[in-house]
Amino acid sequence: LLMLVEKDRIAAVTDLAPDRNYSYMWQAAEGINIHSGLAEEVVPLSPDLIIGSTFTTGNSVQMLRQLDYPVQTFNSPATLLEVEEFTRDIGEVVGEPQRAEQLIKTMRSEIAQAKSLVEGKPQLLAISYAPNGFTAGKHTLKHEIIETAGYRNLAAELGISYYGNLGVEQLLKAKPDVIIVDEDLANQNSLAQQFTSHPAIKRLLGEKSVTRIPSNYWLCPGPLASKAILALAEKR
Repeated sequence: LLMLVEKDRIAAVTDLAPDRNYSYMWQAAEGINIHSGLAEEVVPLSPDLIIGSTFTTGNSVQMLRQLDYPVQTFNSPATLLEVEEFTRDIGEVVGEPQRAEQLIKTMRSEIAQAKSLVEGKPQLLAISYAPNGFTAGKHTLKHEIIETAGYRNLAAELGISYYGNLGVEQLLKAKPDVIIVDEDLANQNSLAQQFTSHPAIKRLLGEKSVTRIPSNYWLCPGPLASKAILALAEKR
């Protein structure tokens, strides 16, 4: 939404939008009202359109619809093609189809650039690894991002569909060529974080290539997927 319409047309954004750790558009979101998804926060803003996702609080959506507010909900894209469709759909509902097409054009250009960088290079075995051993397997946008950038996805090859957890022992045994970690991780001292700071992992990371990707490139599926692909390709 922040990429498609002028700031003065946005009544509010979610409370994560201005957080630089999670949102690529945090600077654009500064100064805009924020909400946490509660109907009580949205109603006083009297919006002409409410955009949500299938993960939006169900009671809030139901209440807003009962109050006759126009609510449009969208599925979270899980492929690059779905990202394009998602971008195009949002562009249509906010009356900015041309801006949406320009975003898609930029995405395609960055993906083409990434593919040219890795053309002819061998596919390295990579895995995205996060606190608690969290990783992304088949049927996820991260999986397609990793493969499009010229890597094989270890999580997918280990049979993980959607999202799952990979223990330290499993990771050590699999011996990936590249471990992809988020550049910005909150609460560095948490127990969950110890998965990525385990002594055995540190020894492995000392021998393996560690690739860091800005968290806000791929935490939320959307047009920024192409920037994640390009960033991974540039590190080959």
